[in-house]
Amino acid sequence: MNDDTKKKFTLLLEELINNAQPESRQIEINLELNKLSPDPFWSDYIFWSNKYVGEDGSINYEEFFDKISEYPKSNEYKTKSRILELAQKLIIRDFSKISEVDIVNEINKLSPDISWTNYLFVDKTCLNNDGSIDNEKFLNKIFKESWNENFR
Repeated sequence: MNDDTKKKFTLLLEELINNAQPESRQIEINLELNKLSPDPFWSDYIFWSNKYVGEDGSINYEEFFDKISEYPKSNEYKTKSRILELAQKLIIRDFSKISEVDIVNEINKLSPDISWTNYLFVDKTCLNNDGSIDNEKFLNKIFKESWNENFR
């Protein structure tokens, strides 16, 4: 995260925590924080842990930003990136560096949901109107989650 992003994140989080906001504003802030954070679990570190929040309610932003900046190095992130990369190759039929069979086999090993092919090629629920993959929907389906909107 660059300094501008950290500053914006800090201001939004402080607004969310320190000011009584209408629910609609809380949702707006949360969505913006989700977009800014490289880690989909950022809110867990603040609201469900005391590791980054002091007894007085202050946040140790330096440690917090270090933590959320680690996510792109995680195995989870790398696995999801690889799945998306391979699925994209299938969609555009790019078999120049890896065969179709090898792509399918690798995604089968990485994906917890064997129905991933259905989402792309049968019911096409994870495709955009232009035929591209809706990354968020696809990851949410195969990992049975709803937070992958942070995965960019």
